[in-house]
Amino acid sequence: MGEHWHALHTKPHKERQVEAFLKGRGIEVYFPTIPAPNRSRRDAERAFFPSYLFAHVDLAAVGLWTLHYAPGMRGVVMFGGVPACVDDAVIARLKERLEHVDVVDALGEALTPGDRVVITTGPLADFEAVFDQRLTPDGRVRVLIQFLQRWTPVEVEASALRKTCSVVQRARRI
Repeated sequence: MGEHWHALHTKPHKERQVEAFLKGRGIEVYFPTIPAPNRSRRDAERAFFPSYLFAHVDLAAVGLWTLHYAPGMRGVVMFGGVPACVDDAVIARLKERLEHVDVVDALGEALTPGDRVVITTGPLADFEAVFDQRLTPDGRVRVLIQFLQRWTPVEVEASALRKTCSVVQRARRI
């Protein structure tokens, strides 16, 4: 059978518990995270796929039940009674994309330079803008707004932004 990436469904907020359990048994685990919105600590993060993580394992060697009954698990994601495999390229691309996420909007959506956003609070509320860059570790960012017939840089809190692209556009980026 060989090693493959498998999606694991955990109980709410138990991803780290499952990750630690499986790593303790020598299983490679990937738990995708991004910075948490409105974070008070610089290292605060949240699950990119809440209640899901991935394990790279040979199920024939380890046994499905090792994963299925790990503390904090709901079960291995299956289709038609067969454990779902996730392509190596998908995991690699996900790792590559999320490695560079370091700013999120008020809803926790990752922001990258060039993303269209709306300012949601303050004197510029409802202005459309383009995300430019993170300025400080505590959430100050620079956006560009169309003002007086030119793009003008403005500093705001990332928590005052909301990404405006559709769900389909977001899915294409990953």
